[in-house]
Amino acid sequence: MTLNRQDKEYISVGVSVAAGCKRCFEVHVKEARFQGVAEDEIVDSMNIALDVRERAQEIMKEHGLKVLGRKLAQLVTGEDEEGGEKAAPPGTRIEELTAAACAFAVNCERSLERHQANARAAGATDEEIQEAVRISQFIKGKAASLCCKRI
Repeated sequence: MTLNRQDKEYISVGVSVAAGCKRCFEVHVKEARFQGVAEDEIVDSMNIALDVRERAQEIMKEHGLKVLGRKLAQLVTGEDEEGGEKAAPPGTRIEELTAAACAFAVNCERSLERHQANARAAGATDEEIQEAVRISQFIKGKAASLCCKRI
């Protein structure tokens, strides 16, 4: 099964936010609306992306402190006392595909693995996960090329 146009644009909105590309976001919000994605779904996609970005930032901070040999006592990381990822309830198929694509956009392996597993549990196929990641790759590349033009 492949993703329909609405699903692709839902994912693209989130990835645009995760990649921090305002121009990509504007293009994909316009296309999402054209494809019939509801405003509240667009906001949901944005929130997924922002949550993934925040988690990636926490994971990177934790990693940086570990590399520097610092204690993590005051760092809230979303991990349990044994160091394992706290189980968040999985979202819907499209939410988890979007979260996986956003995790790819922000280079967060731990989140990518978790959201891929959640997407599969929610009924997504490997083909759909790969398609979501390809969307992310494309948008990341466009965002980078737009920034490079400014240098």
